[in-house]
Amino acid sequence: MTLIKKIKTTSRNGDISALISLILKAFVKNDWSADTYLTSIIEKIRVINTSLIEALRRLKIYSQMAEKDHARDMTIRALFKLVEGYVYIPIAEMQEAALVVENVLEQYGLNIQNEDYAAESADIESLLNDLSKPDVVLAIAKLQGVPETVSILDTDQQDFENLALQQAEGESVKKDLVSASKLKKEGIAEINDNLMSYMNTMAKVNPATYEATAKTIAELIDKNNELVKRRYKTNEADSELV
Repeated sequence: MTLIKKIKTTSRNGDISALISLILKAFVKNDWSADTYLTSIIEKIRVINTSLIEALRRLKIYSQMAEKDHARDMTIRALFKLVEGYVYIPIAEMQEAALVVENVLEQYGLNIQNEDYAAESADIESLLNDLSKPDVVLAIAKLQGVPETVSILDTDQQDFENLALQQAEGESVKKDLVSASKLKKEGIAEINDNLMSYMNTMAKVNPATYEATAKTIAELIDKNNELVKRRYKTNEADSELV
C-alpha cells in the first residue's frame, strides 16, 4: 500500500513552501547521514525551498508596494480636496491661506497619483519640499486638517520608499532569481518523482528506520491536498502571492 501520495500540482506557491518546510523539519528529527541517496534528495529540496522563500518574499514586497502606493494616492486626493474646499470657504483669512497652498498643489496636479512609481515618488518629494517652505507652512497652519494630511502624506511616502529600497536591494542581489511558480514546480517534482517513491519503498523494506517519517510526510501532504481540494470546491481564486 502506498503511504505517501503525490502533491497536487494546483497547490499555491505559499502552500508548497510551507509544506516543504514541514517535510524538512520531519527529517531533522533523525540522523540520515548513512543514507547518501536520501540526504542528496533532502538537500536538493532544501535548496529549492530556500529560493522559493526568497521569491515569495520578493512577491510580498511587490504586493505591499501596491498597497503603500494606494495609501499615498488616497492621501494626495484627500489633500487636494481638502484645500479645494477651503478655497471656497467664506472666511477671508482661511480662503487666502488656501489659495497659497492651492498654488503649490496646482504645480503638480492631482494626476501625480496616476504616474508610475518612480515619477510619483519624485513629484511627491518635490511637493513635500515646496509645502515645507516658510510662507506655505504659515498658510497651512491656518487650515484645520491640512497640516495633519501633509504629515500623513510624508509618512506614506517614507513607507513606500522603504519598501522600494528593499525591492531594489533584492533586485541587485537576485537579478537572476527564478520565478516562484517555477520553483514551486521544481519542488513538487522533486518530491513526487523522487522522494515519494523512495520513502514508500524504504518504509516497506526498513520500517523501523523509515516508516514513522514516511507516515508524517504522508499526513502533511494529505492535509495540503485536502486544502487544495476544499479551495477548488469553493471556487476560491488562486493567487501566486500566497
